[in-house]
Amino acid sequence: LKKKAQIEQTPQTQLPMNRKVKLFFPTAINTAPKTQNFNGLGAFNSSISATELMKMQFPDRLKFTGEWHRFLGNPSPTFSMLISCLPGHGKTLFCLKFANYLAENFGKVIFFENEMDESLIKSDIDFLRLKPSPNLDFNFTANTPQAIAQVLESGRYKFCFIDSLQMSKFKDNNEELWALKQRYPIGFCCISFANGAGKVRGSMEKQHQDDITITFAKAGVAVTLKNRFGKVGEEFVVFEYVLPFILKVTA
Repeated sequence: LKKKAQIEQTPQTQLPMNRKVKLFFPTAINTAPKTQNFNGLGAFNSSISATELMKMQFPDRLKFTGEWHRFLGNPSPTFSMLISCLPGHGKTLFCLKFANYLAENFGKVIFFENEMDESLIKSDIDFLRLKPSPNLDFNFTANTPQAIAQVLESGRYKFCFIDSLQMSKFKDNNEELWALKQRYPIGFCCISFANGAGKVRGSMEKQHQDDITITFAKAGVAVTLKNRFGKVGEEFVVFEYVLPFILKVTA
């Protein structure tokens, strides 16, 4: 990476309540022009009338089909998703399925994997019986917010998966993740550790700022806790237990 500089956040990536935060992104990224983000705060530099707002054209929603449409609806191209639950329930397996669906149908996906090595991810893909899309890329070395930003700066990707926020050294106060999302207006899907009660670890800002929040009702069954594009309480079966310690992949 280029030499990092401690630079105050620009107004374009300013956090709620006008707080200022110092980020350790590479200088070139801090000074790069920001693409307009139609899905987040700070997208416009001045107030606009309701009439002007209603005349504006926004990016089309993603036209999900089948089980993905039932589970998530039709999200914005710049959706933000947070997944959290106790260990061993299938967070990474769900993300692999979802990332491959996006890559097959909607564009390039980058999957930052900092919890498992290449062999384990290959085993998970084999277990899910996925045929990996050529639009799905994995990165096993970018393990800091700065390194992730460096990869996203290429502009190649429409969707970003991070497994996990803690292993990628994001602060629990959500400031670095918020700035990253504002800098790069693409879809984000992030896994977060849970606390002992099974709830998202760290600041509640993660859940307030995300469009979709997912947990697991039980091992292998994802459920929506929050969804700005669809119903709350919808379930998605990633895998199921047939007998103790025997897993079965769902279609």
